[in-house]
Amino acid sequence: MKGVIMAGGKGTRLRPLTCNIPKPMVPLVHKPVMEYSIELLKKYGITEIAVTLQYLPDVIKDYFGDGRRHGVKLHYFYETTPLGTAGSIKNAEAFLDERFIVISGDGLTDFNLVKGIKFHEEKGALTTIFMKPVDFPQEFGVVMTNENDEIIRFLEKPRWNEVFSDTVNTGIYVLEPEILQYLEEGVPTDFSHDLFPFLMKEKKAIYGYKAEGYWSDVGNLGSYRQTQFDMLNKKVNVRLPGKEIKKGIWVGKDVIVEEGVHLKGPLSIGDGTVIRTGAKVDCNTIIGGDSILSTNCSLKHSILWNDIYVGDSSELRGTTICKGTKLEYSVSLFEASVVGEHCILASNSVIKPEVKVWPNKGIEEEAIVHTSLIWGKKVTKSLFNGRGISGLANVEITPDFIARLAAAYGAILPHGGKVILGSDSYSITNLIKSSFQTGVLSAGIHTVDVGNTIGPVVRYLVEKGEVIGGVYFRFENRNNEKQISLEFYDHNGYPISAIVERKIENAFWQEDYRRASFDRIGSSTVMKNAEENYIQRLISFVRVNQIRKAKVKVVIDYDQCKHFYFIDRLLKELNCEIYRAPKNKTVVEVAKYVKKVKADIGILIGETGEYLKIVSDDGTILEEETILALYVMLHFYRNKGGIMAIPIHGNSEIESLANRLGGEIIRTKANPRSIMKQDGTVFNFLFDAQYAFIHVLEIIVLKRKVISEITKHLPCVSLSRESVPCPKTAKGLVMRMLMQENSSKNIELLDGIKVYHPEGGWTLILPDNEKPIFTIYSQAKDIKDAKLLSSNYVKKIQNFQKF
Repeated sequence: MKGVIMAGGKGTRLRPLTCNIPKPMVPLVHKPVMEYSIELLKKYGITEIAVTLQYLPDVIKDYFGDGRRHGVKLHYFYETTPLGTAGSIKNAEAFLDERFIVISGDGLTDFNLVKGIKFHEEKGALTTIFMKPVDFPQEFGVVMTNENDEIIRFLEKPRWNEVFSDTVNTGIYVLEPEILQYLEEGVPTDFSHDLFPFLMKEKKAIYGYKAEGYWSDVGNLGSYRQTQFDMLNKKVNVRLPGKEIKKGIWVGKDVIVEEGVHLKGPLSIGDGTVIRTGAKVDCNTIIGGDSILSTNCSLKHSILWNDIYVGDSSELRGTTICKGTKLEYSVSLFEASVVGEHCILASNSVIKPEVKVWPNKGIEEEAIVHTSLIWGKKVTKSLFNGRGISGLANVEITPDFIARLAAAYGAILPHGGKVILGSDSYSITNLIKSSFQTGVLSAGIHTVDVGNTIGPVVRYLVEKGEVIGGVYFRFENRNNEKQISLEFYDHNGYPISAIVERKIENAFWQEDYRRASFDRIGSSTVMKNAEENYIQRLISFVRVNQIRKAKVKVVIDYDQCKHFYFIDRLLKELNCEIYRAPKNKTVVEVAKYVKKVKADIGILIGETGEYLKIVSDDGTILEEETILALYVMLHFYRNKGGIMAIPIHGNSEIESLANRLGGEIIRTKANPRSIMKQDGTVFNFLFDAQYAFIHVLEIIVLKRKVISEITKHLPCVSLSRESVPCPKTAKGLVMRMLMQENSSKNIELLDGIKVYHPEGGWTLILPDNEKPIFTIYSQAKDIKDAKLLSSNYVKKIQNFQKF
């Protein structure tokens, strides 16, 4: 049997470790990570090995040669352009004339390969994927199998609401050579995105093997550190270099440890290193070969590559330092900091936590480096969350971070394109918007600033304008959060797709910024009357003259910031009689005020300008499900048929309502992009409060009924909604166990897990994309049964977390 090591990775998320070497050559306890893959294959008798190369191939070939030194025979296959994971295997087709196993050259595992190969043989599989449960499955390809171990569902890098298991694809495959006939030579093809979904569609024999043992893909700086700590603590079955002179202390050849040195394991010291008197080396530390640790220096939880000089009295805490770097007297480096190759840190300089220093940099004496080339706090997770990017105002979301983010955004757009920028009226958001504008202008992108407004206005202007996108900035402080949020829109005005988010992230992490020449930078303009354009478009949707004649009596409550003042202009345009709700009142108090002044309706607009709460004339606060049903009625009343997209958790009675009105409901994910894309416009009842309330006003006028009478004709719904806390590390496990428990039931996986119950009704289990919680929606014949269904699943989730 032959082996394939995929070794073409750049390792962009590991920079600056991988600035000058490919990812497979990054050292784990003194040896390149790929060397452990070779040793694993050799351990199970696989010595004929193909190595697929693309990024810095000579670095790998120069180190490993023909493989003789490692007891194997290596055959190299080069890609001049990236061919993808499966395409690189096709490139080695001449070598692959028998069954073969594919393993990554940039991960670490101690899986028993023979057991997986035997499983493959017993199943008669064309493809077998080694699988492993992990805490954060959204970083990988999630896999689900049936009772016969056949793979029945596969999703690459899902969001939390798409995660249906914590079991992931480890990138280790046993394959029959027939697999190559499904690949086209020279065409970039990926196993996860292309080949495996095709094989499943064609109902080929593709199986999942539940491997036991240790596995880490060493995908980011956090896992790079943790993997080596796991090695030192013997959580992975690999042979560590050097001799274990004391429990947990491995020492290489020709190491000098002077008198008075304090060593506390687990730790590892490479060949030829010298540690001077008074030095203190504490647990979870790796010191590369030919390094010098001077008198009274102190190291803990740190990783040093080869040829490092640490000056007297220096203090290293949780840092990673690449080869050839010199630290002079009393240098301090703190948690999760990273210093690239051949840097010089002068005396008394300080590298603050999570700062990254690129190769060949010099840090001046007594300098305090508190910000890096890439914002440190975002290293181990995505920049984007469920709705754009957010962080603490002027702490995480700072002008320098935003300028780099803008440059990354500009880099993925065509030179000379135009984007619309808007923000709320807070000073901090206007500062952040200005910094962002500077970054995109430097990339050769033109900007149109529409001033202080709300997100729905920006979306509309993008939709109608000849622009390639837009960005909206706002400040959130509902629970004293003090957060800045950015939302990005595509050329249609919809929130950008996950694919575009990843492109921005990749440009950001790789510093792939485009700097336009001085005479080709972008230009900025200011758009006046943006909200007037929006207002005129809004009122074009309704019978404005009839609304004006009716003079509807409206209580309005909204954020009292300048960017919301146009709401009054809109209501005056419709000749409404306006009553402003008293400031800082609760919804219940506003409802009482509506009844007191005998208004036709009360309208409360959320701080984003997207969400609407409605109070009827009798002081009733409409439930969320009643409002959704009202929106369905309004949509089909206006359109006389057609389709409407609603979130998957909407109650089932809505379909009947839509059918009675000659329309059709399309259920989709509960996010703005999915719903807007299905409807084909940014104007949407669920995400534009102004659009929603003008249609509510219209129906009151046209039907000549107050809102309390109109809602009597809407479906009565027994829908329960509950939330249950769950640590992010347990979310994947919970989803997997829920899938296993409900495997024989009628389920839907559009957004979370929706279970249809045989006795009627359903339950939707939806993990939050950001917070450590699940939301449980249940519908039944009455509210008591609905609450019981939700309560049962709350208990299940609580219990599953304990496994």
